[in-house]
Amino acid sequence: MVIFGTGVVTGGLLVGFAERGREHRPPRVGGVVRPAQPSSAGAMRIEFLRRVEKELGLTPQQREPIDRILRDGQERMKKLMDTVEPRRREEYRKTVEEFRAVLTPEQQRRLDGLLKQQQRARDQRKASPPRGRPPQSPPANTNL
Repeated sequence: MVIFGTGVVTGGLLVGFAERGREHRPPRVGGVVRPAQPSSAGAMRIEFLRRVEKELGLTPQQREPIDRILRDGQERMKKLMDTVEPRRREEYRKTVEEFRAVLTPEQQRRLDGLLKQQQRARDQRKASPPRGRPPQSPPANTNL
């Protein structure tokens, strides 16, 4: 429970600071699309650390332990998510199964079509880079 709580707090801080930083940046500067945002957890951690360092006035002595704390929190969250993800998928499968059981055969076919559309949209979002970002090859080490 402590690991989960730590991960939630760390993730919330990372996302909150990253989002606040994006709100203040114009999408284009001088007609040029702004630089790509970080896409990996490691890049997000480094961006967050730089922002915190600047906004909180961290000393060099504080930067290293805070970076280690964030990195360790990300690793714990990844391990936690690796254990939770199979159970989440199974719950989703069960929910869809129960949902379908209440429907008529025609409604089931329509639901299947809707679910396929939803899956294609998710796959498309994963496959195409967000606007303003060039495609990136997968990171060499996904343990970060």
